[in-house]
Amino acid sequence: MAVFLVALVGATVGMQLGGRAEVEIGPFQMQLTAQPSLHGGSQLRIPPLGAISIQDHAGPIRLVARVDGLNESETRELIADPARIEEATDLTTGDVKSAVTTLALRAGGAGLLGALLLGAIAFRDVRRTLLTGGVALALLGGSGGIAAATLNPASLSQPRYEGLLTNVPALIGDARSIYDNYGHYQSQLVGILTNMSKVYEAVSSLPTYQPDPRTIRVMHVSDLHNNPTSWRVISTIGNQFQVNAVFDTGDLTDWGSAAEANLYASNITALKVPYVFIRGNHDSEDVARAVAANKNAVVLDDQVREVAGLIVAGVGSSRFTPDKTTGDDNAGKRVEAEAGDELSQTVLRYNRENDKSVDVMMVHEPAAADPLKDRGPLILAGHTHERKVEALDKDTLLMIEGSTGAAGLRGLQGDTPKSFEMTVLYFAQDGTLKAYDEITVSGSGQSQVELRRVIIGESNGAFPSATVSATPSGTVTTSTSPTPANTQPVIPSPTPTSSPTPTPTPTG
Repeated sequence: MAVFLVALVGATVGMQLGGRAEVEIGPFQMQLTAQPSLHGGSQLRIPPLGAISIQDHAGPIRLVARVDGLNESETRELIADPARIEEATDLTTGDVKSAVTTLALRAGGAGLLGALLLGAIAFRDVRRTLLTGGVALALLGGSGGIAAATLNPASLSQPRYEGLLTNVPALIGDARSIYDNYGHYQSQLVGILTNMSKVYEAVSSLPTYQPDPRTIRVMHVSDLHNNPTSWRVISTIGNQFQVNAVFDTGDLTDWGSAAEANLYASNITALKVPYVFIRGNHDSEDVARAVAANKNAVVLDDQVREVAGLIVAGVGSSRFTPDKTTGDDNAGKRVEAEAGDELSQTVLRYNRENDKSVDVMMVHEPAAADPLKDRGPLILAGHTHERKVEALDKDTLLMIEGSTGAAGLRGLQGDTPKSFEMTVLYFAQDGTLKAYDEITVSGSGQSQVELRRVIIGESNGAFPSATVSATPSGTVTTSTSPTPANTQPVIPSPTPTSSPTPTPTPTG
């Protein structure tokens, strides 16, 4: 029994340390890893888009493949010449077989070596050490045999998508079609190669920076309007971009009823990061109380708090108008401006007492922003369902978020479903906004994701750096703007992208 346990532990540790291979498959540079696992299966990781998992085999070994980059010149040649792509298909199929064989040999060798070394340390006896190696060899061979015997091609029709790929599975081709037409797999591989090459060519056009682990990532959301899908989108993208907090500028519900609030706001706890909230004009006091009941929630109403390393000030909407037919929008703007004045005085007192300015100010309606423009560097707002960024003066940026709830049920009333919109903000430790990623996920019945990275220049002006758009058909487009000289923003990398100017939707 001791020999078996030492062989098992040694082989497992050895495989963990040495069971990997850097390989080239077609135009892609990839890292393959064999990992001990109770359930088997394989996973393809495609940073920053997410991952695809399939349960293609059972047994104690899991295959993980990670795309690390691509040969850009070869990629452009493949995309420009379809005939060349088809010629590369046979080579790519061979690359896969060769890569898996290389990985199997390395993982087996590393596992055997690990068992021998641990056996030598544990037993200090040549015979028992060799016996340990023999048991380890049997375990490794048996594991490989189980994986081969349980190989299930049908698993290709049931992939599990993670990260942003949950919304754009078409980027890697139609897995069910590949399975149903398994005899034509090589021709399907052409489409996979083309689409993935386009994605990585586009993503590679985004500026790359050395990650700064101290950077504070915040997701700005607004106007969820009871859309239950919003929580899945927020959670998926929040995990993908590893956000430290979520800032919500209001209109969580439609009518502000206690029933809505208690049911819908309970989803906040599952996000597991601080959730800063201010009321919108569709949110009642019941909504604010329901949000505050979540342990990770911070509800601001003319207050200043420190959250995730940032000093945040916020005020809720000064009016409650769930029925828009009775509202006077011009009168509402005057009332909201008064709320902005109140927050302005609160922020001014804080700045004077602490000899520094707040980092972020939150209001629901943009009409409340003007009184705050000399109080701090950044104001977040919502309400209009139309994303917009503007400099109120040389020191203050106003960022209006689109609807993270795709305008709620009203978003389904038009011919084209509205999109889910949110922004990931990157702050330095001193609270300075360095960059932001605008993210747009297409609405019902679509699977398009657009991300846009914007970098804040040294003069505090914002300029677009690159846009990448991926569509359900696998089409990927990119546009770039040159980065001005002498700007050296440092942001971490989950990679980003975003959308053209969104179509205005009914305001909340």
